[in-house]
Amino acid sequence: MKILTITDTLPPGESSIVTIGNFDGVHLGHQKLLTEVVLRAAARGQKSVAVTFEPHTRLVIEGEAQYSLLTGFEEKARLIELMGIDYLMLLAFDRKMSEMGPDEFIRSILVERLRMAQWVMGTGHAIGRNRSLNEIFLREMEDKYHFKTFVADLLAQNGSTVSSTQIRNSIAQGHIAEAVAMLGHPYLLSVERTRGLRLGTKLGYPTINFRKPPSRKVIPPPGVYAAELEYNGFLEQGALYFGASSTVPEHRDIHFEFFSFTRGKEEIAEGDNAHLWLYSFIRKDTAFGTTGELVRQIAVDVETIKTFFMKERKQWR
Repeated sequence: MKILTITDTLPPGESSIVTIGNFDGVHLGHQKLLTEVVLRAAARGQKSVAVTFEPHTRLVIEGEAQYSLLTGFEEKARLIELMGIDYLMLLAFDRKMSEMGPDEFIRSILVERLRMAQWVMGTGHAIGRNRSLNEIFLREMEDKYHFKTFVADLLAQNGSTVSSTQIRNSIAQGHIAEAVAMLGHPYLLSVERTRGLRLGTKLGYPTINFRKPPSRKVIPPPGVYAAELEYNGFLEQGALYFGASSTVPEHRDIHFEFFSFTRGKEEIAEGDNAHLWLYSFIRKDTAFGTTGELVRQIAVDVETIKTFFMKERKQWR
């Protein structure tokens, strides 16, 4: 997948099938749209394009300083790439863009830059100032700009649509399995490798340490989770812990530690980014009376997570 900006244009001879949105979380509803785009583009010999915004449009339009997100751009891009999209166009969203008229947006970006042949949108979806870029307006613009609009039904199997707000609430409460069911994939955290205090090594469970994600990122409560580490195309199953390490004397701020069950030779340098995929909550963060009690609990956690991956892990990728 190639990432485009507003100054980029598709190569000569290429046209596209497009879908547009914030795609926060790239959940099951988003995946329906993206899959439809990929299938239609393949059938017509065209390119599949997802157009998204950075920052999230609500942060600019509504000024919600405390608005939390399921995905930063790097995470969103990784999830969209896994859907098979050819191009991801990133639009830097600000007040000026928010005031752009719908006709100008279609002409200057979708037609002139992406040579859009079809726009795939969800039922009832609208973007732009006063939600003016909706299905009715698009139907009116089809002849003028020579494209077609396809409206996809985003209802889930239970007859309701998947909501990013629901997913945010589930993750914040530690209901990871519930969130994963709505996302259609494990919850993704893009994290930066940092130097640890080698506490895990002293306890017999060496870990890879990562910085806490940006404050706007939704993270579940401190505790232990079944997770996978992805780096340079390799996946490793393991136990993820984040909390204040209150049992050990070398106390520090909340951090992320990943104990790999299959640690390979692929080293992650300090400052490099990796992906953590969260599958399931195992237990909450607990202060133990002694390090011996902690070690015994870690052994139980490891066996619980190994059993989870053997019996319950759903293949997604």
